[in-house]
Amino acid sequence: MLGMKGARHGARLWAQFLDSPFSGLAPWVWMAMLAGPGRFEVAVSGALAVSVLVLTMCWQRGIPVHVIEFLGVSYFVVLAIIGLHASSGTKAWLELWSGDITNALLALYATVTLVLRRPYTMVYARHKVRPERWGTSLFVRVHLVVTGVWAGAFGFAAAVGFIGDAAVHDTDNFWTGWVLQLAALLFAVAFNDFYPDYARARAHGHPEVPSRVRLVAWVPPFLLGTAVAGWVLGAVLDAGCLALVLAALVCGALLRRLAAPRSADAARVTASG
Repeated sequence: MLGMKGARHGARLWAQFLDSPFSGLAPWVWMAMLAGPGRFEVAVSGALAVSVLVLTMCWQRGIPVHVIEFLGVSYFVVLAIIGLHASSGTKAWLELWSGDITNALLALYATVTLVLRRPYTMVYARHKVRPERWGTSLFVRVHLVVTGVWAGAFGFAAAVGFIGDAAVHDTDNFWTGWVLQLAALLFAVAFNDFYPDYARARAHGHPEVPSRVRLVAWVPPFLLGTAVAGWVLGAVLDAGCLALVLAALVCGALLRRLAAPRSADAARVTASG
């Protein structure tokens, strides 16, 4: 029984992943985060495998395949071919810059969809809403904003990665290569989850507007994870790790306090109803 429930839960999570914008972005994120010295082949092969898996599962479930997924397969096939025939110097260059190039291409793609007023996230949202809502100004505006945040997140990741490579001369720098890029990604994921509900509630005058706390609920565990990773890898001084732990605790307590009144109000509304 537990096994069946676990399988159903896993299938539901997988279906939610395929229906979300992150399914098309996942192989690109894999490439951008993992590319580095000695890892180019692993990054490319893993990204290509994820791209093909997403394409296959979308076809099987009858989900339309989106432009970003076709672009991903093409991009990673080209990188794999180049990697197979590249000289050691070219491969070293790819190991240094391919992560930044990948983030920059993602930011460019999202920006182009904004210019064309066909925001990238909108095609995924259409799987979840009725067709009569597709052309409404609210639906389009929401996804212009959400896609703009994704474009900004990948642009930020490309910029800090470039700083790590060009200024710090360390493509695996703990902060520019990992922490800051991952923070940008987590914020975009949180915003993608929060903003459509928030905008609809505000537009329709609903009394229960989603709390902005959802935008930063990931911060305390992220700070704690950064402290642990920094200590294990020796990338952060002990004092810095302690400061990150304290910041995580303070931030978590503050967010719980900010969320408590809204939770209490919601409980009273439910009880009175």
